Amino acid sequence: MLRVREKFSNQDVLKLGTGVMLGMVVVELLLGDVPQSTLMSFAIVFYYWRHDVAYSQGDATGKAIGEQASTFTLRVVIVALMIGFFISFRVETIDYSLRALMHYGLALVFGLKGFGLWFFQDLEPSVERHV
Repeated sequence: MLRVREKFSNQDVLKLGTGVMLGMVVVELLLGDVPQSTLMSFAIVFYYWRHDVAYSQGDATGKAIGEQASTFTLRVVIVALMIGFFISFRVETIDYSLRALMHYGLALVFGLKGFGLWFFQDLEPSVERHV
């Protein structure tokens, strides 16, 4: 009978999930499919992994890192929406379904938030707020 010698931490499980989702995205791309829901799932798992890592440093530090990541994500989403607004004047029809656009939008938001949590974690953010 096999026994488990070591318990897996939450971070190990999220790393494994991120690797599996990334592998599924690559396989779908190689097969010629457009990875809609897999890409969204990968972004969500990646975000929760980085969120767990950021808050493992303490609640105040995790909150400060999260605020910087949220500000970064909001700025990029606003710029992307403005670019899409100006492109929409030239495009008459869209070949993507609303479901596909929703999946790509969620993947963009969660992916940006995850990368923001990863990037701002090393910058040692100031926990104190200036009033």
